[in-house]
Amino acid sequence: MASLTPLSKGLIGLAVVGAMASAVWHLVLKERMGGGPASDWQTSSTPTQTLPNSTLPTSAPALQTPTTAVPNPPTAATITPISRQSATENFDTGRKLMANGDFAQARKHLEAAVNAGDGAAACLLGEMTLKGQGGIPANQDAAAKLFQLAQSRGSICFASGQ
Repeated sequence: MASLTPLSKGLIGLAVVGAMASAVWHLVLKERMGGGPASDWQTSSTPTQTLPNSTLPTSAPALQTPTTAVPNPPTAATITPISRQSATENFDTGRKLMANGDFAQARKHLEAAVNAGDGAAACLLGEMTLKGQGGIPANQDAAAKLFQLAQSRGSICFASGQ
């Protein structure tokens, strides 16, 4: 007779607690705490701010060159225009640009992916919003809304802490 290891018991417990927390949020707390439709992450306290066009920077901020070389980083010539890419393609492009330190361009692709329904993109965009990367000021409330949106779309976000 096989028995479960302590690690497997812990992982099962974590999955059960996460599922219960998600169910409680969606069934009870979301309405009580002011959660609304999936597009709530786009609203802010400033009525003139809308995403994605009005918050795009007019020029990319100066960035430091990464110390490690990334093989074949995407360039403007190799990137398909945002409007022609699927949510998954925008997410992948945004993730690669974010890894290369081009946060302004990454934000554009991630916003397009989030607007197309990608939950993982909401995680990365929430992390950028939390840190104030990509030409926007840091905003904990907007980041929290993005993390909640990602959760509602089936993605669990883990902040990198860097």
